[in-house]
Amino acid sequence: MSADTESGFANRNLAVDMPGVEWRAVAKSVGITLLLGLLAAPLVAGSSYIGYVALTVVIFAVMASGYNLMLGWPNLLVFCPAALAIIGGVTSALLVNVFGVPYLVAMVSGGVVAAVIGGFIAFSAIAIGSSFEIIIATLAFEEIVYYVFTNWHAVGPTGISNVPAPTAGPLTFQTQLEQYLFLLVMLTISIGIVAVFDRSLTGTLTVATSENEDLLRSIGYNPKKYKFIAVVVGALLLGIGGSLYAHVNGLITPGGFTLDQTVFLLVIAVVGGIRTVHGPIVGAIVLVGLPEVVRMFGLSNMKPYIIGGMLVVVVLFFPRGILGGLYDAIDNRGDLSWQFWK
Repeated sequence: MSADTESGFANRNLAVDMPGVEWRAVAKSVGITLLLGLLAAPLVAGSSYIGYVALTVVIFAVMASGYNLMLGWPNLLVFCPAALAIIGGVTSALLVNVFGVPYLVAMVSGGVVAAVIGGFIAFSAIAIGSSFEIIIATLAFEEIVYYVFTNWHAVGPTGISNVPAPTAGPLTFQTQLEQYLFLLVMLTISIGIVAVFDRSLTGTLTVATSENEDLLRSIGYNPKKYKFIAVVVGALLLGIGGSLYAHVNGLITPGGFTLDQTVFLLVIAVVGGIRTVHGPIVGAIVLVGLPEVVRMFGLSNMKPYIIGGMLVVVVLFFPRGILGGLYDAIDNRGDLSWQFWK
């Protein structure tokens, strides 16, 4: 390992760590995501309702993957994922609707704009230091973004409508199945990015920043740099997720990305498994899919109570989320005595 100094952020970069990435584990994570997603494709093709739910699950899984990355690895309580997502979505929608930019370019641009703003948030959060003050400051930022978009004539309270469906060159993803397959590709890429981060030296050192910063400094590493990278990469995925949301639904409004959405993304990450690569997918399936199942049985009024009760159960019995608890059980060779009872 080469050491970097406390004096700056940029004297080493991700590219240096790439040869050390456990590529076999990354390929396994990507392959599992793609395979299970393709197995679900016949269900999407067979029912427009299941198709609608599947599209929503995949979009939220992409956004939650980004939030999980900035929240889980550095343990940094940045509380404005909805603001970063709508920044990406609005940027993408305006580039396509107003300037006629090709969708893929607009989607990446939305992610990059969100990442740049995420960089400023990371600098501010690192400078603030205190978790409580970071939460308050980022919540305030989210409110500012909401009021700026609401009062901006290009967006307004009704948002941007008639946003065209995603395209890739001559291909237009118009039907549910086409959009599902496109979203599955984007989710697989997102999972690949998170898996590369997780299996790299950068990811390991980012986790170390949440364990013992002083120890990390004592061996020559700069904790600030790794927190910064995690937030920027997470913001990039959130911006791309916001772009997918806008173009698949044909609409994006400031009212759809407020504190409620931030809490929802947080719950998805926690229920699925903080600091797990596939946790956001599990969380999105449970949190997006379960309310629809409840509604089918005529219990839509009970939905908040069922979701709240499920969150309490997961927090008590699976402190690391569903997937984290499953990994713990496997590591403990079937020992299912959870931390709550110990």
